[in-house]
Amino acid sequence: MPESVTITWTWQPAGNLHLKTGKLVFPHVPDVPGIYRMMFTNASGQLTGIYIGEGHPLPRRFNGYRNPGPSQQTNLRLNPIMIATLIEGGQITLEIATEAFISAAADNITPLPLTDKAARVLVERAAEIAARASGAPVHNR
Repeated sequence: MPESVTITWTWQPAGNLHLKTGKLVFPHVPDVPGIYRMMFTNASGQLTGIYIGEGHPLPRRFNGYRNPGPSQQTNLRLNPIMIATLIEGGQITLEIATEAFISAAADNITPLPLTDKAARVLVERAAEIAARASGAPVHNR
């Protein structure tokens, strides 16, 4: 008999990124674990990409994009894309999910502990797959 699992989360708007003295500035987010989605649009408002990630806590994760270290490949790859998007008049909108749920049966919905990296990665991957299925250009590799 096939197994069935449903993962649910709700994106909450967090605000837009901007530049200050050439550095990325993220909107204020709660100091909790979660999943995030950055939506990149060009100056015409056309969606040019989505990036989905996870972090614990979220503010520390965003600081990695602002100040990428030499071994942080994702931060090093996305930082110049993010800066160029904003310099060229585009926009980067940030949404977060700080709660997620798993259901293995219709009457059994259980909160996922986002303090657990495996739970965060599960939701991150589900969100990435959903974005790809919608046809959106996804920056995740």
